[in-house]
Amino acid sequence: MGLDIHSVLITGTGMSFIFLCLSVFTWLKGRGRIEGLDNWFMGFGFFLLGLVLIVLRGFIPEWFSILFGNTAIFIGLSFKIIGLFKYLQQYNSTILYFILGFNAIHLALLVWFLVIPEGLKYRMISISLYNTVFGALGAWLLLAKAPKNLRSHTIVATSFYGLYALLYTFRAFRSFTWNRGNDWLQSKDPVESLIIGLVIILLGGVAVGEMLLVHGKLELMLIDTAQRLNETNRSLEEEIVHRAAIEQELQNSNRELASTQKEIMKTLAEVVEFRSKETALHVARVSEYSRIIVSALGLEAEYAQLIVDAAPMHDLGKIAIPDDILNKQGTLTETERQLIQSHTIVGYNLLKNSERPLLKMAAIIALEHHEQWDGQGYPMKKKGTEISLPGRVVCLCDVFDALAVDRPYKQAWNTDHILAYIQKQRGLLFDPDLVDIFFNQLDAILQVAKFPLGLNT
Repeated sequence: MGLDIHSVLITGTGMSFIFLCLSVFTWLKGRGRIEGLDNWFMGFGFFLLGLVLIVLRGFIPEWFSILFGNTAIFIGLSFKIIGLFKYLQQYNSTILYFILGFNAIHLALLVWFLVIPEGLKYRMISISLYNTVFGALGAWLLLAKAPKNLRSHTIVATSFYGLYALLYTFRAFRSFTWNRGNDWLQSKDPVESLIIGLVIILLGGVAVGEMLLVHGKLELMLIDTAQRLNETNRSLEEEIVHRAAIEQELQNSNRELASTQKEIMKTLAEVVEFRSKETALHVARVSEYSRIIVSALGLEAEYAQLIVDAAPMHDLGKIAIPDDILNKQGTLTETERQLIQSHTIVGYNLLKNSERPLLKMAAIIALEHHEQWDGQGYPMKKKGTEISLPGRVVCLCDVFDALAVDRPYKQAWNTDHILAYIQKQRGLLFDPDLVDIFFNQLDAILQVAKFPLGLNT
């Protein structure tokens, strides 16, 4: 008894749904950072739709199943190839026109072969040649256009694309001798059933290959980022030595840090501030302001110290913001503004996975230090006590110090102007209770700030 092609297709449809889910995972892993993932995801979606339409033959008109089922599969495979071109940064309008023309020719042939007698054999040949080109093009792209440092991650995808092309080449030649009638689903051809099963398996391999391609590119991006950070750190060494004498008083606070972890966190914070052309004293002052406020709150000593030690890491996410935007003197565009605001999410993501209490605290502060009491802040528009106490404390301290010094986009405010602004924002931008504590501790805060900080008071 021959294998049932229809049963193989039903099984393949279920497996294709799994591949679609795998493609969703791939898309989520690299979205926004790697081009082409949307196309890969849509490719599996259309491929699954095409299989469903073919499986439903018998419940829907045969011509509809053949025409629109294969059209959906053509579109799905086209999306796959377009995604691969985008992933390799080789995509342009010429490629799009070629793919559209190629699809138009095969769709015209498909319609023609639907109306002529003995059209199944010719449909099989045409569809096989289409799939052969798809597989060969995918394998060629990865072999010829992938960067050398990415080649080790392309082996799986290249192999499955190549095998896909070979399998359909075999099917195309075999189709010339087709003699099992004009009803493909009911032909019970064991070789044809085996081919369809292998096609589904190979597409699963393509899905796995796509995951490896995404992993490879993300790995290269991480290596590149690490190299650039190392270069930045080396260029900072001389400057750090030069500032050592000026920051001697700050070193007294550094000696209180009980572990290497704290030292690393502070150094990273200073790197971020240096890139944004702000003095490294900014993060230290924010930490000291936080110390004064949490001390007045009467918090448990260990919890209060965590806030003080984590406060310098509030702007860690700025390490991912390009220098030309970070230090822009003019008005930011909406896109630039959103990129700047993303530093809260970036900082949180960098710190959130640690199990250490200090890094957990730093992650919360990085995420929430731009939230506002009235809910008009970012990134999550939390309001009131939805914002953590550390986030509220650092928000107030960060704004106070930021207003007191020159920034690329503004000049420093004078003392009276700053204090009036903070009072005005009581219950709006700032926690009203913390504002009251701030003014109760104003002498200590101004002493830390060493007023006048170049201000006209």
